[in-house]
Amino acid sequence: MRAGKIPSDRRFTATHSWLALAPGQSFSDYPLRAGVTDTALDEIEVVGLELPAVRSTIEAGAPCALVWTSARTVVTVFAPISGLVTMTNDDALANPQLVADDPFHRGWLFAVLPSPTSSAYGLLTPAQYTHELSEAV
Repeated sequence: MRAGKIPSDRRFTATHSWLALAPGQSFSDYPLRAGVTDTALDEIEVVGLELPAVRSTIEAGAPCALVWTSARTVVTVFAPISGLVTMTNDDALANPQLVADDPFHRGWLFAVLPSPTSSAYGLLTPAQYTHELSEAV
């Protein structure tokens, strides 16, 4: 992970997915962008993506997307929350390397409208995620 590059407006999973939260907004009133951290894609070339279909439902903790690498390996992306997929990132689909080069901004994967029963419970703050990474070393 690139030191100091963990955005403060995100929440994370132990499986290296992230969810962008806007300050002052209610958790389930609007779609939230989601993606995968650079830790999951450490120093690899991304050559393809399989994203969830728009208007499909994803479940927190379940596989929802795949990132294909030049080493012919696949990184599975797990949903950070449950909800309805409202949009996918066409720029990342056209240029998959964006996911590795700029994972927290231009390389986001999809937007999800949280289900009414979804919550941020279980998602890690940036400080907690950093701690988890340091424990894994």
